Amino acid sequence: MARQRISSTPKKKIVGNAQRKETTIQQAYSMFAINQKEKGNSKPTLAFYDRSYKKLALITEDGTQLVNVITEIGFQKRFIESLGNVNQQTINAYLRGFRSFGNYCENIGLIKAFNCPIKEIDPPLKQVYTNAELKILTRKPDIDDFVAFRDYNIIVLLLSTGARTNTILNLHIFDVDLDEGYIIFNTTKAKKVVRVGLERKAQRDLGEYISYWRSGEGIRPDDYLFCNSYGEKLSRSGLSKTIASYNRSRGVDKTSIHLFRHTFAKNWITSGGDLISLARVLTHSELEMVKRYSNLYGSDIKAEIEEHSTMSQLKTQSGQTIKTKKRK
Repeated sequence: MARQRISSTPKKKIVGNAQRKETTIQQAYSMFAINQKEKGNSKPTLAFYDRSYKKLALITEDGTQLVNVITEIGFQKRFIESLGNVNQQTINAYLRGFRSFGNYCENIGLIKAFNCPIKEIDPPLKQVYTNAELKILTRKPDIDDFVAFRDYNIIVLLLSTGARTNTILNLHIFDVDLDEGYIIFNTTKAKKVVRVGLERKAQRDLGEYISYWRSGEGIRPDDYLFCNSYGEKLSRSGLSKTIASYNRSRGVDKTSIHLFRHTFAKNWITSGGDLISLARVLTHSELEMVKRYSNLYGSDIKAEIEEHSTMSQLKTQSGQTIKTKKRK
């Protein structure tokens, strides 16, 4: 008899009072992990949930305690204290993993009245790539140098669209519509397919890259757009290393790929772009994150404040200034 696959979402008639009383955290997490894989979450997301569970297991006797312990008063405080001396952002990250697990357990009937409040804070201001650094990084290399020309095109695309690493890694050649000037993002965090317009320079440079390196004999439209030197899909670590090497070779100390996304968001906001369009381009399902970007980079609109604020519109009508006093 064939072995039957264990369902990650047991039928409600199975999850009754008896199972609720007997299910351990370890057993509940096993079901949760299967459920997350079935939902198609990325490997980094799954790894994050595993890290969150390991923290949870530390205070529940390796997960052998019954799952309803997570609804007890004071349990969330114990969980936070077990994280050690970390900042609020790290605490919130683990709490989100804990909350996802708890919500799942409640949804399938293992626990009742689960609650996990999180004290949301704005992320710290990141030092994005400066215009001087961007000019260096977007200086086009020799097209005969595959790695350099590929990395250059990746950076140009990041700065044109603000795409995430996982989106870049999963692009195929046929996702690029050079005739219409669009690119299709099939792999996004929001699980949405997004069609994004290509800025002219990105369209032109990608056209050269595809024509020279990603077309011809043995290359198919469904091959990866940004491959390694053997034509295979780039790994996440491989992409991070090659971009870091590209940046350092040009004298730029910043090497973060995600920082290009922050740079894109900052420049969009400070140049007057609207938040709704930014949310669509960055594939955020809610405006909350782009509002955070707006708060982060609000200091960069000093010129607009000088020009448009109420005080700037008022003319000095009386009184002496230090300069006029000195003249006397």
